Amino acid sequence: MSEQNTGARAGGTRGARARNPRGQGDRLRTDILRATERLLEELGSEDALSLRAVAREVGIAAPSIYRHFTDKTELVWATLAQNYERLAEAMAEADADAADDEPLERLRAQLRAYCRYAVEHPAKYRLMYDTWQTPVEAERLPGHPAGVLVRGWEQALRRCEDAGWRVRGTRAEAPYVLWYSVHGRVTLWQVMPRRKDPARLDGFVDELLALLLER
Repeated sequence: MSEQNTGARAGGTRGARARNPRGQGDRLRTDILRATERLLEELGSEDALSLRAVAREVGIAAPSIYRHFTDKTELVWATLAQNYERLAEAMAEADADAADDEPLERLRAQLRAYCRYAVEHPAKYRLMYDTWQTPVEAERLPGHPAGVLVRGWEQALRRCEDAGWRVRGTRAEAPYVLWYSVHGRVTLWQVMPRRKDPARLDGFVDELLALLLER
């Protein structure tokens, strides 16, 4: 091995990382998140992930991670947050670009964008939902990165109500009904051995909204 490659992996580890110039701590944080994402894709579990393994992947000492994340759960949530935020951005763009400004059509556009993101980014989608996460105290749950989706649907449903639509069932559960329904449908669409026609997902969204909202 040449001297130029001595910093590469050797026996599954990386060489010591060069110190970032002053003021570039964000760069190290980004590298830590990328390393965590790679490891989670391999391990599929927060419990199986160790901060020592993340540190080796980045080429730093494990205590350096605590300068950016208070514990492993915060690190995993920050890693997942990147993908939840991309999904939320795709949904918000679809909402803004909806051909009809009617609130129901904007919500329909959001749900269809959710399905498209899952289909077009299967690895990222699996990371978000297949990573087993360590249970936390109830007071910590509102900070989970998936909350960005629930808040977006809550706002969309409120707009629908302001426009005269009524939500069937328990109002507080309605955003979760949307979430659980599209996630379940996308998951079945991905694994079932039939021709993959995205139009079936659009049709499901139409049926879901017809069942959930009425005038």
